[in-house]
Amino acid sequence: MAACRAVICAALWPDPADENCPQAFRDAAAKHLVAFAKRVNPVRITDEKRQLQETLSPESRARWELFAKEKPPLDPADSAHQNVLRFALLDFIADFANWDNSTVPAYLETSRAITQAAHEALGGEPGTRPLVVDPFAGGGSIPLEALRVGADAFASDLNPVAVLLKKVVLEYIPKYGQKLADEVRKWGAWIKEQAEKELAEFYPKDEDGATPIAYLWARTIRCEGAGCGAEVPLMRSLWLAKKAKKSVALKIVPNLNAKHIDFEIVNDAKAKDVGEGTVKRGSATCPCCGYTTPVKSVREQFKTRRGGSTDGRLFCVVTVRSNKQGRFYRLPTDRDTASTTMAALELEKWRQSYTGPFSLIPEEQISLTEIRRISVPIYGMITWGDLFSPRQSLALATLGKFLNAAGVKIRVEYDAGLAVAVQTCLAFAQDKLADKLSTFTGWKSTAEYMGGHTFGRQALGMVWDWCEAKP
Repeated sequence: MAACRAVICAALWPDPADENCPQAFRDAAAKHLVAFAKRVNPVRITDEKRQLQETLSPESRARWELFAKEKPPLDPADSAHQNVLRFALLDFIADFANWDNSTVPAYLETSRAITQAAHEALGGEPGTRPLVVDPFAGGGSIPLEALRVGADAFASDLNPVAVLLKKVVLEYIPKYGQKLADEVRKWGAWIKEQAEKELAEFYPKDEDGATPIAYLWARTIRCEGAGCGAEVPLMRSLWLAKKAKKSVALKIVPNLNAKHIDFEIVNDAKAKDVGEGTVKRGSATCPCCGYTTPVKSVREQFKTRRGGSTDGRLFCVVTVRSNKQGRFYRLPTDRDTASTTMAALELEKWRQSYTGPFSLIPEEQISLTEIRRISVPIYGMITWGDLFSPRQSLALATLGKFLNAAGVKIRVEYDAGLAVAVQTCLAFAQDKLADKLSTFTGWKSTAEYMGGHTFGRQALGMVWDWCEAKP
């Protein structure tokens, strides 16, 4: 943003020291910069003026002090003064590029006045504005900064996501302003309230009043060791909290007779006592028999189960309590298992009766053209819906239902343009939630919260154990 703002100003404003610069621009630029200098160096200092002075860099402050005094007076027709004017404009651009100054009225008003003066001095019709065109605008930093400094902007891109972002930033927000923000908050709260009513039973509170905030899961395979067949949860680490003053870890307890793996939670865990995870480089080691199932076999097992998002092993629940600070950890109970089973049944019931124009869960196939970066299809994840567990899918579908219902209600109250703008912003919020609410987000033990998100980089590789946040 800062770089774009600086480049656009430098591109729109002629160089006063250039022999081809219109004299009209030199005169106008000198006038506006002297006025700016007097705003940042007033005769009487107030708290507001002092704050404005703090926006200046040490390098530019001396110049503005000199300009404010107009001693000697700035003569835009003098070639020596034209060079001074050039560096004054560069000083202004440098200070304006500071992120903290991007909304300061003195900078906005001065930059827009100079932009308009340059436009008209270069032959633009009075009352019109210069046009900045960006045919590959991405997220819209260049056109946004063009609008900030007083130009009109035209932006396009081949990426429809980028285009939608620009629609909001460059059209909806400037057009509807605070009204858009207010309506997004209002209808966002309505969606949240309605969704909570429907989803509460699938995220029950603990019997002691504690509130689960995250559920920690692991994909599983069957050990292929001779005579074993134990269900092996694939976990990269056994740490739950790994901080200076707090350490909590899981201890694997192999049940050799039942060919089952249990867990214990260990508080005040010491690093030397915490074992390693069960998966490394895609191969899985069984705690019961010690056999390591190779990565090729792990992939083959997951191919028959569409990646294992629907039948993972819940191994820990993270809770908070109203009367105590911090996170608390417990092993899952039958109640937790029942709520996830209920969610899966509810999703299937809904899927059978659903008649909407689009699929309830995203059924679009994951392209195989980027298999080196988006490698999940080699584990059987064929569609985008395979990235979510049943309860996650149910939560996102429920929010989508009420988002659409909100759109209908908004259209009754307001014109279609505002309704589309509000619904688009609310869809962005759900999109961010979908990025978090998948089986590709992890638990960060060093900070005790969900670390990262599904598309944390331009790739999508396998995640063995995941964190299901309470939506």
